[in-house]
Amino acid sequence: MENPVTKRLLFDFFSEKTTVIQRKLIEEWLSSPENQEMYYQYLDEWESKNLQFFPDSDKAMQHYMSQMTGGNTERSVSKSEIKLQKKSRLDRWCYTLIAASVFIAAFVTFKKELMWKSLKSGTGSSSAYVLTDGTRVLLNANSTLWIPRFGFGSESREVELEGEADFDVKHTRSNNRFVVNMGDRYRIEVLGTQFVAYSRARGKRVFLSRGQVKVQLPEGKQVYMKPGNLFASGPNCTFDVTVPDQPQKYTAWKEQLFYFDNTTLSDVSREMRERFDIDVRVSDTVLMERRIGGIYRAEHPDDLLLILSDLLKVEVIQNQDHIELRSQTKQ
Repeated sequence: MENPVTKRLLFDFFSEKTTVIQRKLIEEWLSSPENQEMYYQYLDEWESKNLQFFPDSDKAMQHYMSQMTGGNTERSVSKSEIKLQKKSRLDRWCYTLIAASVFIAAFVTFKKELMWKSLKSGTGSSSAYVLTDGTRVLLNANSTLWIPRFGFGSESREVELEGEADFDVKHTRSNNRFVVNMGDRYRIEVLGTQFVAYSRARGKRVFLSRGQVKVQLPEGKQVYMKPGNLFASGPNCTFDVTVPDQPQKYTAWKEQLFYFDNTTLSDVSREMRERFDIDVRVSDTVLMERRIGGIYRAEHPDDLLLILSDLLKVEVIQNQDHIELRSQTKQ
């Protein structure tokens, strides 16, 4: 069946020349993700060929008055008419400014969605993707990877990460570098390699499995990593590069596992918030410092809460907007 939405029809839509029926047809057509990609490409092409036009309102008003008076612009105008004309122009300018401010706010919000495609993972589960250059990405729970809609793979390979992901980067014949922007001016540059990148509120982290990467820091420093190295940076921009004794701790999430090595309950609650997007609160400072070790499979918050309840003897209290952990009261 021939595609009912053509490039010409979309260009007419961008130019506000379509009918109500045509706009409804385009709306239904946009329900498909594949069609959305084509829509953004045509929109970018149309905008590059159609520059913004800002009319001269005063000149237009003079032309309008001339047309209304049969071309005679020399007639006398009463003060009341002048006031009405000024008020009309002022009202139009007010409406224009309001519309412009709304458009700018919407454009700022929509701009990233327009220029970048987002790959996301859900709560409590990871999601696997293969990028157009062959790079494989496994996103940890509650993570987002932003990919440029135009030009990715041909000239550069640059993405943005919010959360945590495992990258298996495909090496290209043209040796294009693969760049991961982690926010706060942290960048990872690679050619072909495998690594886990972590970018959340608690800080930045890179664990390199194989190959070689360069981490660029906000102050301009560069850190070169070798396989087995762990780069970790906190909110205050201090960092260190170590070789962890238990590297599985940084890749366990790929198998829906939690790896605890003398981990405090406060850190456990933070990991649950990152993985399951739930607010877990510990009732007192003494309980916050209780520690746990071991490797546990938990695909749901209740799986891990049950483990904590049994091992640490804590009470799990479900509130309306959070979960509270308390020390068990003695009978």
